[in-house]
Amino acid sequence: MDIQQGKTYQMQSTMLLVAAAATIGVFFGSGCTGSPGKFHLQQQNELFDAQIDISTKIDLLWVVDNSSSMDVAQQKLRDGFGAFARKYMQPTWDIRVAVITTDAYLADPAFSSYLNTVIPGSVNYTSPYIQSRIASWVNPTWNPTLVDGTGKFTNGLKYKELIPGWGPNWSKLLPGLHDGPVSSICFEFMPYFLNGETNCRVRDAASANTGVSHCVSPAGAETGPTQCVNTIENDSVHSGKAIIETMPPSGTPGNQAWIDGLVSAFMVNLSVGSAGHGSERPLQSTLQLLKDNEGTSSKFFRPGSLRAIIFVTDEEDQSQPVPASPPAGYQPWTGYACDQAGIVARNGAASGQPGGTCCAGGSCVYCTGGTTCPSKTIDGHTYTPSTCVPAASLLPVDDAKDAMDQFFSTLDGTDGSNPNYFVVSIVANTGASIQALQAARDADDIAAAVTKLVSTDRADRLVHLADLVGNGSLSMDIGAADFTPILEAIGNSIIAKEGTFKIARAPTSVEEMIVRVVHTDGSYTSLPTSKFSVDGTARTLTITDLNTILSFAAGDRILINYEPKTVF
Repeated sequence: MDIQQGKTYQMQSTMLLVAAAATIGVFFGSGCTGSPGKFHLQQQNELFDAQIDISTKIDLLWVVDNSSSMDVAQQKLRDGFGAFARKYMQPTWDIRVAVITTDAYLADPAFSSYLNTVIPGSVNYTSPYIQSRIASWVNPTWNPTLVDGTGKFTNGLKYKELIPGWGPNWSKLLPGLHDGPVSSICFEFMPYFLNGETNCRVRDAASANTGVSHCVSPAGAETGPTQCVNTIENDSVHSGKAIIETMPPSGTPGNQAWIDGLVSAFMVNLSVGSAGHGSERPLQSTLQLLKDNEGTSSKFFRPGSLRAIIFVTDEEDQSQPVPASPPAGYQPWTGYACDQAGIVARNGAASGQPGGTCCAGGSCVYCTGGTTCPSKTIDGHTYTPSTCVPAASLLPVDDAKDAMDQFFSTLDGTDGSNPNYFVVSIVANTGASIQALQAARDADDIAAAVTKLVSTDRADRLVHLADLVGNGSLSMDIGAADFTPILEAIGNSIIAKEGTFKIARAPTSVEEMIVRVVHTDGSYTSLPTSKFSVDGTARTLTITDLNTILSFAAGDRILINYEPKTVF
């Protein structure tokens, strides 16, 4: 509605008040004002009104753990996503959704040497799995000689060939990278991918399903984790949209078909799988996206939008500052310490010997940061993570928050006092959840025939970030039996923010506040007082009715009139 329409409401209301006053004067006589027991109107020289633009512009970035430890949470995540999408991703709202993984930090050039390193033991390695299906095997275009006719990696395999998306574009929102499950080679070097919940051989087979339909809606004995899988042989579970936008383009109706498409794309994008790197760095990955993506044509965050960053992980954040001049051999596990005694107790003495998982010296997977990790006690449950980054080597959470604050303030052109974002940390935040998830992980380790590690850990650093950011930030439990209430809480937090408006002042004791939603076609909806509240101290108007807020469309406005009360 334009300013002239606002004046029209004001003039119409004023004329009604004048006419009413004249009528009352004729009926009661001219001397009634101030007389005891007489009906009158409080006199007022001006009728105030205000117009507030409604913004439905929301940007939701999901940072989802795609490591093998997330195998056991895949189905619960999927079950909750569909209900969330159907309720909140409405075509009348201007919502954008994107997903990155907790290993997006590998786009940093400091890891280029690591990614191009040939994996030890891969030269001339013959894969029993690939050998068993060699008749239908097709070498990828990016390495047409990867495997010979016997299933042998004659020249070995580079780390970046495990996950073909790893590299300088991995932190950018591009189709084929962050619009579906992470693509990987299905074979023994990816033991969880091959033998864990994802069971990649199901989609890798020549007779397997293709496309997204069975990922979105598994049929019969199929499961989401086995159908939401991309391998280099069957890389077809992609939405085609690294950024999902709820508002249909011009000429496309926002009908049920459009909504169904949004839900499908949302579920596909968030089904990131569990083939990613085991050094989970959600904070570092978020900062890498801000650095690499936001100055490009695939930029995600918009000026003036409400922003939410939603972290989903069952381990602690392991983000670390990247050295300006990385030393030779620098890689994601550099600087890690490990709980040697605990690993040996769980797996036998060999795991603590040279060449094993954790030992003193440089020949083990983890060791350069030491052979002990601090224990934690959560709700009476004490445990020691098998691997850890020494505290002095971690990226300070305050520094990560300051970088996010600065980015959003610069984007909005503000002074930094309100960077207008909040964070949600969905982590293992209770002792019961940590024990249950670790038990499931132990079973996954056994199925994959790998070293058994204590990997489930409360992400205290992400919880701390939520506390620092405030602004309605939440910390929730990834171990919950049902994710629907968790996702509902995120939606409600967004709705609450979208239904709260700054006003110039609250009504005085002799005024009534009349609130209308003025729609783009000129029609309006009057709100009864039961559907809004006013905080005079904070000078805010809050729409309290969920259906009203969900009915908002881009371009709608709130019209507020302060009208004199009638009294007896």
